[in-house]
Amino acid sequence: MCLILFAYNHLEQYKLVLITNRDEYHHRKAKQADFWLEQPSIFGGIDCVAGGSWLSVDKAGRLAAVTNVRKPPFGQTAKHSRGDLVKDFLSTNLPASDYLAELKSNDGDFGLFNLLLFDDSGLWHYSSDTHQAQLIQKGIHGVSNATLNTPWPKLKSGCECLRQELNSDELNTENLLNILQSQQKPNYSELPNTGVSHEFEQLLSPIFIRNNEYGTRCSTLITIDQHNTLIFHELSYNPEGAIMTKVLQQIKIDSQPPYARSTL
Repeated sequence: MCLILFAYNHLEQYKLVLITNRDEYHHRKAKQADFWLEQPSIFGGIDCVAGGSWLSVDKAGRLAAVTNVRKPPFGQTAKHSRGDLVKDFLSTNLPASDYLAELKSNDGDFGLFNLLLFDDSGLWHYSSDTHQAQLIQKGIHGVSNATLNTPWPKLKSGCECLRQELNSDELNTENLLNILQSQQKPNYSELPNTGVSHEFEQLLSPIFIRNNEYGTRCSTLITIDQHNTLIFHELSYNPEGAIMTKVLQQIKIDSQPPYARSTL
């Protein structure tokens, strides 16, 4: 997951409006969003290589999403996949604050990451780069491959587009997903310096990355309204950037769903 834009308690009728692009190598196999066979209270995509997820929700209306932090040194081997963070949180009945407190002691077992968690206690961000958790205040925010609200060009432009779209009287699903389609690249002087080559930095700079080897694999829109209805839209793409599949799932939030196990 490389870009997450969200409005938290920004609209009177919605607790959360979140749009996000997952960027990954096209050869890495993944399952599109669906209810998990082994844990049917969880809905989201599954990474077929490591078994975790980049973004998932559950029937309690909880949400977990992860991005990597792009920072040298590269190539270090981690004990666990970052996708396990999403799976582990949604597989437990721990409040987000308690989960993050326990995670702090072993966050080095994963590659550097941002973790976004949502539950009844609020919306939380955790950075393993800074080892800090924070409760996010209402408003429009974004996270890419640095810490929360780091003003990279695609994050700034994406947040501004989201803000403008949410000024409309009603949510427009097509317009929100279209924000995630922008392939505009910033000027060279605006690019962050994350330790990768200039060519790769340019490739990664737009909101939607189109490349035959590495690019945007799917776009997701999640809304949670004040009536406890969660709607999950997902578009999946081929290496040419064309839409392959569409997912639309509505979940009526149950305050006490069955939890399969505790992994902590």
